[in-house]
Amino acid sequence: MTRQAVAPANLMFDAALPAELACERAALERFDRALFDAMNSPRLEGQIVFEYGILLRALERWSGLRVLDVGTGRSTFPAWMSHREPSSRRWTSRCPQRRVGAGFTAGVNRLIGRRRGVIRPVTGSMRDLPFADNSFDLVTSLSVVEHLDTDLPERTFVPYDEQQRRLARVLDETIRVTRPGGHLYVTSECCDYSRATTDGWRQAYYYLDGPALSGAWPVEDVPRLFYDYVSARGCDLVNGVQFAPSDISRQDRWTWRGPHLSGFSMLARKR
Repeated sequence: MTRQAVAPANLMFDAALPAELACERAALERFDRALFDAMNSPRLEGQIVFEYGILLRALERWSGLRVLDVGTGRSTFPAWMSHREPSSRRWTSRCPQRRVGAGFTAGVNRLIGRRRGVIRPVTGSMRDLPFADNSFDLVTSLSVVEHLDTDLPERTFVPYDEQQRRLARVLDETIRVTRPGGHLYVTSECCDYSRATTDGWRQAYYYLDGPALSGAWPVEDVPRLFYDYVSARGCDLVNGVQFAPSDISRQDRWTWRGPHLSGFSMLARKR
């Protein structure tokens, strides 16, 4: 897999990026049917390629890593990561790992799926991770923290001030369990709420009563809530920060969710 010498890792989604991440995309889509579908989903318009591909492009070493993926859900990305060095990795998920599917999909996976490494599903809260300090070489959380806007199982909306407090706690915990010299990688969603009027994901919001638009961080707050926050807590942002809130006015930065909605990535190294 080829990699740029210095590639941006802290940036907003750009419609041109999936094409630039073709090598990373190919490495993922060959793994199993679930990742193939995610890499080629016309509905997601390359956003998953962006989220996964930025990490693959930026990370220099895969062998021997101990990794925590927070909020895995149905994703088989941890299985892909464990496949990279199955004899020396321990991949751990916050949520129980589920099978990709049954019937045809499961049959395809049995035929073409690669051997998994060791994965230990763990159930817990991302605001209180059940692990010791400095436990992992890499901690990932992919499109999860925007859901801090909902209290489950009650499905009640969480006010924005409390969302920010919870996010800070999640990032503190993520940093705590990352070893010095290790990496944390977070992706999430952002929105210009002063201009956005529709959201393609609106019908799947978790809360029952709340604002018309949510599930994304106000774009102007992203630098403060993410990049500045981890920098102030002993982390270096890999290859600097290219995220510019004003870019969300550009159509090539919009994701499948609609106008003035985008995604972003954050990759940091703990000092």
